[in-house]
Amino acid sequence: MNKVLPILIGAAVGGASLVGSPAPASADAVSDFYKETRFKVVIGYAPGGGYDRGGRVVARHIKKYIPGNPSVLAQNMPGAGSMRALNWMYHKGPKDGSAVVHFHPAAMREAYIGAAGAKFDPRKFYWLGSFTQGNSALFVRADTGVKTIQDAMRKEVVLGATSPRSGGGVYPRILNQVLGTKFKVVVGYGSTGESTLAMERGEVQGIGAWSWTQLKGIQPKWVETKFVNILSILAIERRADLPGVPTPLEVAKTKGDREVLEAILAWEYFNRPFVAAPGVHAGRGAALRKAFDIMVTKKDFVKDIELAALDVKPVSGAGIEKLLARIYAYPKEVAERARIVYSEMRTIKVAKAKPKSASGLTISEIKGKGRKMRFSFTDSSGKTWKFKAQEKRLGRKTMINGKKGKAGALKKGMVCAVTYYGEGGMVYSADCNG
Repeated sequence: MNKVLPILIGAAVGGASLVGSPAPASADAVSDFYKETRFKVVIGYAPGGGYDRGGRVVARHIKKYIPGNPSVLAQNMPGAGSMRALNWMYHKGPKDGSAVVHFHPAAMREAYIGAAGAKFDPRKFYWLGSFTQGNSALFVRADTGVKTIQDAMRKEVVLGATSPRSGGGVYPRILNQVLGTKFKVVVGYGSTGESTLAMERGEVQGIGAWSWTQLKGIQPKWVETKFVNILSILAIERRADLPGVPTPLEVAKTKGDREVLEAILAWEYFNRPFVAAPGVHAGRGAALRKAFDIMVTKKDFVKDIELAALDVKPVSGAGIEKLLARIYAYPKEVAERARIVYSEMRTIKVAKAKPKSASGLTISEIKGKGRKMRFSFTDSSGKTWKFKAQEKRLGRKTMINGKKGKAGALKKGMVCAVTYYGEGGMVYSADCNG
């Protein structure tokens, strides 16, 4: 099974089968171009998240390996889970090699299953590669008694997630449909951090999908003390640092089930990818791909990626192209079943988590701004309540003295009613007076 995967990682990177220009330029010509050109790394998400952090690390490092050492600009183009940036690159992106896009691979899956918003063919982009592979883990509290994915076929487990369309919301229900597991998903948490807090409090029993890198980095004690059992890595091959944890493909009982799961999960294989426009200049496209492959081997790049709470496990551009060819070569009935399963599991109604509320809380301290606000409140008994907040997000649901206000206008001494999912987590609305 998956005999092609060892080939993908070691695939040669010099090929340029999807590049448009018929004759490659000389090394000097490529260097001369980049000396005079500002190179853009377009990031398909807003500032602050993991894709933004990773994209900016690549922008800082890749210029060292591009001939001519161009100046580099990291530019955010958020929208539709990075699909806006991909649509732009496919139809309007520069073909001279002056820009690449960093995006979520799930946007490519949208094109594969025929989603209306995906107006591109993934095979026609010029792929630089991905600096890491997907490592989302599905895990549950150990006290559930569920130790393996097979146990979850016999016993219901309640998992928390942000939305029905998120990985944590949709993947467990896909496993229910294909493998026969009994996961119940509760969605509506404001972030994966909120759902992990809910798991810690016992409101849910596990998490549908969270990066293994972040799990062991942010909650190492959960792993060390075996507070959680990791049931599956939601990918198409195992991780060396989790040798006993299977992928869903290994659990599948039939060839058809295995192929459907691979068609859905293959996109996680190239988890942090970069592409140039279809028909990009041949010599410059090859130079960018080579620069990317050199960059991911450098210790300073690995260090900066790890500081961004990510990891490096690269896949070459040529390897991604081979995997796409494999997935698109599946019989129509496999692709159609994958489309139906994936689409239905994202749209079916699921239970929603209900935020808690508290009133009569007096603001005792406000720290930070932007995405890193911190609030301390005191209630009538003298208890201290602490919350995080994102200024822009909280500002959408902030009232001050009966009028719509801004989170930045909240002040010490105001008395508020707030909504939240867990103490120490995010505060999502504030109705304050004072």
